[in-house]
Amino acid sequence: MGGLFLFRETQILIFFFAQSGKSAQSIPRMNKQMILAKVIEALEEELRVQLKGQASAAEGATHAEARAETKWDTCGLEQSYLARGLAKQFETLAKQVTDLRGFIPPDLRGKSISSGALVETEMDGFKDLFFLLECGGGREVKADGREITVITPESPVGAALTGKTEGDAYSFRKGAIGRILRVE
Repeated sequence: MGGLFLFRETQILIFFFAQSGKSAQSIPRMNKQMILAKVIEALEEELRVQLKGQASAAEGATHAEARAETKWDTCGLEQSYLARGLAKQFETLAKQVTDLRGFIPPDLRGKSISSGALVETEMDGFKDLFFLLECGGGREVKADGREITVITPESPVGAALTGKTEGDAYSFRKGAIGRILRVE
């Protein structure tokens, strides 16, 4: 087998030619830094929404109508608990966004899957693209026309993929075995 490498801006196209020269498969690399920027953008939007919710809950807790009229009237107290909980969630997410801003996804081609890996898998006839990060699990972003799901090492899929390499099989639910097609 031979190979030809073409470099274009931030994308590298790799073509593998079979010895017969009849079949070729292209595997475009994705820009993980761009994907990470989209994840951060989605998390920042969530921060804005949380901030509005926290402000609304805090206002409700201190509003004149929230004052207890009897010892069983706990509306103001409940609003203050809600505001406090939302503030803690905001603080946690803000720290995670700050951490992600300083994160540089490593090139993991030929290496074990770990944080920063972009992993293409196939299971039950469906191909999925996962981005393994320490936070932001469950978010979906689009890049290069593909849907990418953020997973964490603690998630079932993340735990099943962590430590595996390209070509390995994985499973996170009984009876279903997937295959790791590509790791970047």
